[in-house]
Formats: sequence, structure tokens, C-alpha cells
Amino acid sequence: MNDIKELLRYNEMESKVFMPNEIFEDLKQSDIKPVHIPFAYSYYYLINWLYRYTKYYETRINNKQIKEILGYHPDQKTIDYILKKNGVLDQIGYTQTVKDFPVMWELDKFEGLKFIMLSDMDGFTQQDIKKHLSRKYSIKYPVKAFVREYDDEGNIDEEGTFYNIMNTHCVPFEVFIFSMQNDKLGCTAFYLYSYIKMMNDKFLGGWDISIRQMVKDTGVSKKTLERYLDQLNKHKMIETIHNMEYFCLATQPEERKSNTYIVNEFDKFLVEPQTYQKLKVIRSSEYYKMRDEKFENLFGGKIDIPLEKLPF
Repeated sequence: MNDIKELLRYNEMESKVFMPNEIFEDLKQSDIKPVHIPFAYSYYYLINWLYRYTKYYETRINNKQIKEILGYHPDQKTIDYILKKNGVLDQIGYTQTVKDFPVMWELDKFEGLKFIMLSDMDGFTQQDIKKHLSRKYSIKYPVKAFVREYDDEGNIDEEGTFYNIMNTHCVPFEVFIFSMQNDKLGCTAFYLYSYIKMMNDKFLGGWDISIRQMVKDTGVSKKTLERYLDQLNKHKMIETIHNMEYFCLATQPEERKSNTYIVNEFDKFLVEPQTYQKLKVIRSSEYYKMRDEKFENLFGGKIDIPLEKLPF
């Protein structure tokens, strides 16, 4: 993971990133293509981190480098409609394209988190910083980190995730780095991990959900979802508990039980993929045979059942 850590000058004190829970639904309801939703989520996550820990000043990172971190070619154009000025993220109120950026941050006793901006510096210092940047250099201001909602009169009704962490999910930056350093994980695995993490915050014993419902909730296609859940399990980023002995297409709806999904902490992740217990899949013929045998055992006299115990 050293490449990304070195590029972003990461240290372990810069791990926490809080994301608004509503982002998943907002991205699904936007004009972002379903295949690009994981990228949009990961992009917004990263620009939150970059701003919060004043990394634009330290790294002078640009959109081409951000694309590379997220697993895309730096000249890839198919995703520009999301992140460009007045692109989808700007349009839905998640980002603003600005020239000014933070160079330092501090925790004020009374005002809390404060940023010292480039525009706050004296003229000489501004010029010294700008000489290392392109004339067109701009960054993304993470709107939801500062304001989540306005009231009818235009006043702040709910502060952003930098100041109020109610209804948020926190995904450590180590999870982001781990995902982006692995070609089989990337944005989609990170997006799914983050979604399951949010649901685990709500359901502490694990999130019970069918694959069909997870497709609807996340916006990820069934085939893609199953492929990345497999990778998340192989790298022990999540645990999947099967609440059925087997799966068969012939199984009656009332017999089916959803899996339980639980996210693991970063220290349990495996760099090398490992095998894990998968749900056994059986043919319809085997299912009917097992059902018939069970029926015969119950009613055919192979098991001694008193008359009063029969279900009729």
C-alpha cells in the first residue's frame, strides 16, 4: 500500500472519514450511470479526505492522479461528466469546483474545526504556492462536509459531516487504500464495503438481506454484485453467514432465508485471497428427492410418530 500512502502523504492519525448516509440514495437518484456509482462514491470519499487533512497543499494532487488512484486511466473521459465543473456531483449539491483550498487546519476551543485557506495567506506565500500549480488548477469543495441541509430561509439547518456525525458512516482510510491497491477490489468493492458498513451500524448483529434486494439498494447489477461480494469474502473484508443449508432454484419462497453480512475491521483483512465457506447449491432433482424422503420419513412409517403428533 506504500504507493498511495506516499503519494498522499498519509499517516495513521488521518484515518477517519465520515460520509453522509443519504449519499447512496442521492447517487442512485442522480443522472450518474449505475456502472459509475461506485466511482462517484469513492471519488467523493477521497475529496473529503483530501480537504479534511489539507492534502491539496501537501500533494498538489490533480484530477488525473485521482483517476489513477481510483483505478482509471488518467485520460479516461467516460467519467468526466461526474467530476468536471458543473458535472453531476456539482449539480446535485455534493461538490463545488473552486480555486481556493485549505493549507492548514486546527481545532479551535470555541469554533471547533477551522481551516486556514490559501486566500488567508499573505501575497508572497500565495505566489510561492501558486508557482507550483497550473494556472487552471482547481479542487473540489466537499459541500456536504460543511452543510447537509438549509431551511426555507436559506440558513444552515444541519451542519455537514466535518461538524455533525449523526446519520453518517465512518470508513477508515486504510480500507480505501487496501481496496484501491488491489485490481480485483477497487471502487466497487469499496462502495459495497461502505454500504454494508452503514447497514451494520444500524443492525449490530449483522445485515440480513437477499441478493435481489441488495441489487435494488446498491444499484449494482446482480452479476457484478456477486463477483465483488466473492472478493470481499476472499480478502476477509466481510463475513457472510448463510442461514440456509443449501440453495436451489426449486426452493419455495417461504423456505428461503437471506444471508447475513458483517464487515470486518481492517486488521482482519487478508492481502492474499483465501477460500471461504460458500453456500451449497443443489439441483432441483436433488432437492425434490430430499423433500420426498423427508415426507416419507414423516408420513410413511419410517419414523415412529404417535398419531396425535401428526400435523392434521
